[in-house]
Amino acid sequence: MVPRPVNPPFEVAGELEGLLLVWFDGEGTHTAERKADIPEAHREHVRVDSPAVSPDKRLPPDEVYVADLRAEEPYPVAVYARGAFDALVDHAIAAAGPKAEDVVLYKAAWCGVCKQAAAFLRSKKVPFIERDVEKDAAANAEMQRKAKAAGKTPRGVPVIDFRGQIILGFDRAALTSLIDNAKPI
Repeated sequence: MVPRPVNPPFEVAGELEGLLLVWFDGEGTHTAERKADIPEAHREHVRVDSPAVSPDKRLPPDEVYVADLRAEEPYPVAVYARGAFDALVDHAIAAAGPKAEDVVLYKAAWCGVCKQAAAFLRSKKVPFIERDVEKDAAANAEMQRKAKAAGKTPRGVPVIDFRGQIILGFDRAALTSLIDNAKPI
């Protein structure tokens, strides 16, 4: 469905107080109470709706109103397929790239191979979190739980959780493949 310009059954002007506003960035969707709460860089595609609209005047569940709050008032509004709006959000998240919490390196302070794995991730500019399984019992339990869920049994460190894919040891080829083929979460 191609977005089509419409005049919704509510006013889309001013600070938009009283409307439901959903904007997005590289971290996902956010709600706002007024236009001023939305960063200027993220005002092009803002979902708008009014809780005051009667059910018989609402859009079908698979469509949403999207306003361009960068334009002059009244702000132009189009009807988007919900999936098309969700695709814009997914694209913004993908463009932001992986976050540190997406990759976890389970290690021990004495482990030279763990240090090599960390250096490799840094060289590829992959943000990650390091957790020492010898100093932190909760980190060890988390590593064991994730490995078991993936059908794997760690026999040492490093263990790398790359966005839900568990790698036992420092497997440069497997990591390179995951980095090169990373998709948005």
